[in-house]
Amino acid sequence: MQRNLGAQQVENWRTNGDISDHAARRQDPVNIELDVVIVGAGLSGIYLLHLLSKGRLECQNRRSWPRPGWRLALELLSGKDVIYGETITKATFDESTNKWTVESDNKSTFTARFFCSCIGFASKRLFPDWPGLEDDYKGQVLHASFWPDRGIDLRGKKVAVAGTGATGIQLAQEIAREAGKLTCFVRTPNLTWPMRLERIDPEQAQKDKGSLPYLLGEKRYTTIAGFLYDDTTRRVFDDTSEEREARLEQEYRDGGYRIFFSAYFDILLDQAANDEIYNFWRRKVHARMTDSQKAEILAPLKAPHPFGGKRPSLEQDYYEQMDKPHVTLVDVKSTPVTHLVSNGIVTTDGAVHEADVLILATGYDAVTGGFKDMAITGLNGLTLAEKWSDGTQAYLGLTISGFPNFFYAYGPFAPTAYSAGPAAIESQADWILEVMRKMRAEGATRIDATQEAEREWREKVLAIHAMTLRENVEGSWYLGLNVPGKKREPLNYAGGLSMYRKEIQDAIAPDWKGFVVS
Repeated sequence: MQRNLGAQQVENWRTNGDISDHAARRQDPVNIELDVVIVGAGLSGIYLLHLLSKGRLECQNRRSWPRPGWRLALELLSGKDVIYGETITKATFDESTNKWTVESDNKSTFTARFFCSCIGFASKRLFPDWPGLEDDYKGQVLHASFWPDRGIDLRGKKVAVAGTGATGIQLAQEIAREAGKLTCFVRTPNLTWPMRLERIDPEQAQKDKGSLPYLLGEKRYTTIAGFLYDDTTRRVFDDTSEEREARLEQEYRDGGYRIFFSAYFDILLDQAANDEIYNFWRRKVHARMTDSQKAEILAPLKAPHPFGGKRPSLEQDYYEQMDKPHVTLVDVKSTPVTHLVSNGIVTTDGAVHEADVLILATGYDAVTGGFKDMAITGLNGLTLAEKWSDGTQAYLGLTISGFPNFFYAYGPFAPTAYSAGPAAIESQADWILEVMRKMRAEGATRIDATQEAEREWREKVLAIHAMTLRENVEGSWYLGLNVPGKKREPLNYAGGLSMYRKEIQDAIAPDWKGFVVS
């Protein structure tokens, strides 16, 4: 299945008048020697570039993602340290110089002491392997990650959405307002929670600014996931049934992810406790829908997995939109897709679900997929794909043994998917800068994690994850199970952000722990 399916059908997808315009302008090849080369310009790449620029290290940021969309980063991304529109194809460590050579598809070459991957956990798209998708279907196909800047006019059209993850929920919720007919293919219902989106009062926002240094500094790093919610030690069955119902009603009214942190401690630790939350949630969903058949597809009597065991999405009026008569829900576990024909999608019951536009919200080979796609070669000619062929190996969710001077952010064996992204990213980028400064102060030019430290970290990640109800969830991308043939293993550190920050800090201060530095 081609990686860019859907991109070719989106016109002007990189010409929205802001930073994305840079990506459309391919530059002449360059050959540069630097201190640091960063691949990726999402939040982690931008923040690391910002830190390194302040730290007076010569760095280059390679950006190929369509659009970061953060206007506050415009000035930084418009500078001389950023090159746009190229894809990194190869990175090789030279043992004689202790430097990396990074090459692009534009024949540019970058030689750097340090190589930092900031590609994020969702850089390798997944596509369903449906016969006829590329050849027979004549409608427009679009992967959600290729969504055009100027949008798509779906008014009055027959639209199909495949996928009910975070993106699928948001798309279906909005498209239902415009489409003439919407068909949603549901494999696993998303156990969502209300978003309760509200307009920010300007006067209150001004008052809140004074507390931001504390909230975004000290406060968020004391919580388990980096959110501004107070953690609790209360357990589900500490409350009477009446108290529990009242508390859950309040959480439902408030919305957001507070339910997982401030309501009860044991939602993801105790199955009986989890069942209580699921049953409450199911009642709320059914109360919001008039079509009982649709309600049963989206909130079945038997939970498809523990509540919160897969990534829960936040919604505004998803269930009210799905309840509309022009919206059809297809349970693809009961009637799987067999193939596509010119005008739609065919399921095992023989039904042809017509669609002018097919939107694939089918997710990613998350956390590790993007790393394996780059030809990263470390010591003794070993590639990262080869090293990870039988399972992920990394130390601290930041380094990989046998790949000296290579750092990554927001990737495997870190709190990545189990934390607030900015809090995790800033913790890691700050650490990377501190390591570089410490090495410079000591006159060191090379750092590599030991195999023993890497093995112990993997064991710790697996052991902590095994304590949670996320451990045995069918099809979960948290475990790599959404990708056929991918090894089943937890990909994220589940010990909490505050504990993680202590772990990574203890590894470098006052002495190096688990590293060989020379």
